[in-house]
Amino acid sequence: MSRKNTLVWVAVATSCMFLWCWAAPGTLQAAEADANARQVIQNLGINRGICVLLDQDPAKLAVALARQSELTVYVQLPTSEATAAVQSQVDAAGLLGTRVYVETGPWSHIHLADNLADAVVVMPEAAPAAGSNRDELLRVVNPLGKVLLADQQITKPFPAGTDDWSHPFHGPDNNPQSTDRLARGAYITQFMTEPWYVPMPEVSVASAGRMFTAFGHIGFNKRVFPWLNMLVAQNGYNGTVLWKRPLEPGFMIHRNTMIATPEVLYLADNTSCKLIDTATGKVKGQIFAPQDASGPSWKWMAMEDGVLYAMVGRKEAEDPTVRWDRNKGGWPWRPMSKGYDAKEYPWGFGHTFFAIDLKTKQVLWTHKEQEPVDTRAVCMKNGRIYCYSHPKFLVCLDAKEGKPVWRTTDSKLLEAIGPHFKAQTWQYGFSSTSYIKCSDKVIYFAGPQRHKLVAVSTEDGSLLWQYEEGNFQLVLHKGELYAMGSRQHPSKKFNPLTGEILTTFKCRRAACTRATGTADSILCRAGRTEPSFHGGTLRLITADDHGTRIAPMRPPCQNGVIISNGLLHWGPWMCDCHLSLVGYLCLGPAGKFDFTARATESERLESADDGQTVAPFAVAPGDWPTYRADNRRNAASPTQIPAEVRLAWQYQPSQTTFAAAPVTAGGLTFLTGSDGVVRAMDAGGGQCRWKGYTGGRIYYPPAISQGRLVVASGDGRIYAFEAATGRPLWRFRAAPAERKISLYGRLSSTWPVASGVIVENGVVYAAAGIGSWDGTHVYALDAKTGKIRWQNNTSGYLAGGDSVSGVSVQGHLLLHQDRLYLAGGNVVSPAVYDINDGKCLNTLPDEFVRAPRGRELVLVNGQVGVFGRLLYTPQDYWLGPFRLPDLFQADSGKALIRSTGPGVVRVDPATAAAKKPKAIWTSNHFGQVVAVALGNNAVIAAGQLPMADKKSAEQVCAVAALDLDDGHTLWSHTLPAMPATCGLALDSAGRVTVALRNGQALCLAAVD
Repeated sequence: MSRKNTLVWVAVATSCMFLWCWAAPGTLQAAEADANARQVIQNLGINRGICVLLDQDPAKLAVALARQSELTVYVQLPTSEATAAVQSQVDAAGLLGTRVYVETGPWSHIHLADNLADAVVVMPEAAPAAGSNRDELLRVVNPLGKVLLADQQITKPFPAGTDDWSHPFHGPDNNPQSTDRLARGAYITQFMTEPWYVPMPEVSVASAGRMFTAFGHIGFNKRVFPWLNMLVAQNGYNGTVLWKRPLEPGFMIHRNTMIATPEVLYLADNTSCKLIDTATGKVKGQIFAPQDASGPSWKWMAMEDGVLYAMVGRKEAEDPTVRWDRNKGGWPWRPMSKGYDAKEYPWGFGHTFFAIDLKTKQVLWTHKEQEPVDTRAVCMKNGRIYCYSHPKFLVCLDAKEGKPVWRTTDSKLLEAIGPHFKAQTWQYGFSSTSYIKCSDKVIYFAGPQRHKLVAVSTEDGSLLWQYEEGNFQLVLHKGELYAMGSRQHPSKKFNPLTGEILTTFKCRRAACTRATGTADSILCRAGRTEPSFHGGTLRLITADDHGTRIAPMRPPCQNGVIISNGLLHWGPWMCDCHLSLVGYLCLGPAGKFDFTARATESERLESADDGQTVAPFAVAPGDWPTYRADNRRNAASPTQIPAEVRLAWQYQPSQTTFAAAPVTAGGLTFLTGSDGVVRAMDAGGGQCRWKGYTGGRIYYPPAISQGRLVVASGDGRIYAFEAATGRPLWRFRAAPAERKISLYGRLSSTWPVASGVIVENGVVYAAAGIGSWDGTHVYALDAKTGKIRWQNNTSGYLAGGDSVSGVSVQGHLLLHQDRLYLAGGNVVSPAVYDINDGKCLNTLPDEFVRAPRGRELVLVNGQVGVFGRLLYTPQDYWLGPFRLPDLFQADSGKALIRSTGPGVVRVDPATAAAKKPKAIWTSNHFGQVVAVALGNNAVIAAGQLPMADKKSAEQVCAVAALDLDDGHTLWSHTLPAMPATCGLALDSAGRVTVALRNGQALCLAAVD
């Protein structure tokens, strides 16, 4: 049923100046709020993360908490009236939608994912109502956090059944198989966060809810330079960066020299093992090698039962830090660095083993070998250390006394292990990868450097069996040996004792990426041989060994998927090879959640329905009522561009936001962006006429039709306002559940309506989702009432069954010839829907096809193409070889304008379909174009001007008018910041509005 007269989620229809008056509250009130905030922060013991605040009147305290800390504050209120009032106050303080989030909902259900929050604060006035459901408060807080309930402090325990990833390969045995019983499929997104891209190599460990990642010394482009030689600690439940500290430059980190425990992170390098406090990042002490050791440099570490085991050797030469300035995708496997390109592997060889009691810091034993032991071939299990000296011997040491249990120099075994292969290509993998692991009964040799897979008895070192190919990523899973291969060598499952081949898998992967195991599956990079698996992540379900696909991202090469704390972690990537989602991604168990659930109006639709008619709102010819002017995104208007312009007005936001493109009609210009606010500005003078609030980021601007303004929000909802006044009309929840996550530093629905909206013939079209595994939900709603015309909830699962290959929501919508198009990610893009019934017309391709992954849809030569940077990437995302470049196009039907970077070209429409269309004229006014708009007599373009001196000149941004007949510059106006993508709008009066990336906007009008 519709909830009548409750939509005060609000448009403030007086003046923006009135709202700013609140920013100076009474001195006593401000002092009380500041004091309360200081006390709360002190009680919590944290300064950053996500804090839930439940209070009857939370605005001042929420603002004070945000200003006195780095906390993101989430406020939930039981009534929409209270929500509207608090949103207005927080907006006036300049914090709404960035540091403070406010939405409506009963306190019996907090709209956050499980374990997401670092703290829940329930103030005394709210305690009688909110405190009655402690289970709900504990559900949303993670075990690292606290619940402050009036005068009580509750700490959530870690759940039973979780597992740490304490060593780089999970444990000392080097078997990347988790014992976590909670991290089972199906999966749902827990968070996505930065860093976006990182240097190589990359090594991660995890313990007690914290993830620790060491980033190496090789950076091929500027985007990764801030992370070179850096150790970073992040909250494993929401991705918050807890601390970071520099690593020893040039020390090779891709080895077993980092161990995580709940309180201490053990990190070794060329001089010592540092004991780092896991909560603060401060060094609590150091452990040095024994004085009689063969050197100070730590090569390998392991921990069992409170004893630290290590191998050391001579100090290694530093590998120089690489700082390249590449602007191409991927990375150059050769040359990478002096060490990686050396003919012989230069790192990790040592002679001295020793054991230290961590309580007493006493050395328990020392053992020396005359021949160098390869750190890549050392592992430990059940009180035994196995180590290999190539090609001399394999030895087993008793971990209690450090004495050899057995040693073998058997020629048959050494011949089977064979010579090293250098590897170090994407087909084979990294030469630095460990190539030994063990079970109770068997030691296995396999990896990029190995020609054969070799199995050796742990009892006496005798050769058990061998297989002709050795470049497998091995996972010992429930008594079976999974050997994940490459394109050249299919994956297999072996009997671990006999070598009998039990299964050969059709699904394959690239050998550069490590495989890891959960309680019910093997995770690795998907290959390209089967329609269900090309690209993304392969999840091989071990109950019956069938493969499913998590398409939008791949496991990072050295780490693979890390399983810890009941969650699955995809670390950030070094390259952008065929990915839709980048950064640090985390999924958790979804239980029995229905990802394809159909919506009902009684559950999802809220309507004002107050009997009032909608005020008239005229959209004149020449106005710009939707994104890029019309539903075909042609970016053209019949308006006359002035020959001279002046600055009519400029909007300066109270905080830096990511701006969406502007729209303008009926004498109003509408500005939106990442703060979730719709601002209706007087098109002539720039005064704010009304504001409307949503609960999340607005990725694409509103659409205006029949007196209504419809806008999609990152909170998972579609909102309809009266365009003239901002009066709320209806809102519809497109998301299948009220569930917020951390999405690249902001709170967002798990299913943001990131597609924007299209309104055509009284119907609103929109799509909600991120990655296909969470489900993709596409709707057609009645524009007047918000009622459902049709819905498609299954296009994220085009493969059927439990395979999550399908459409993701990775950009905006476009209508063309009774078809609705959606930028759909790296599986099928664009996605195509029948506008009559919503049926998805895409099928998975029979062969591997690299789908374009951009966010922008453009109608080129009668076909819809995908262009531009990815939706969830930094603003300065650079071009790579795996997607189409930027294309900004304006098409009036008579004139066709295109820009693919620096130049603006008027194309002869008769030759538009040719490989090299004929140019009527070309303008080189810009160095980089990010928006074009076509008027009756001129082209408006916005972007960066060419740099006179690339080494020293500052980048200047501008908007300019180019004569439509010959392309000469009519006028140019300098901008204070970079324009937003497609951030131009024209109106019937010839005014030009430009939205800037930082949230600013300005309007240029004809000189009087």
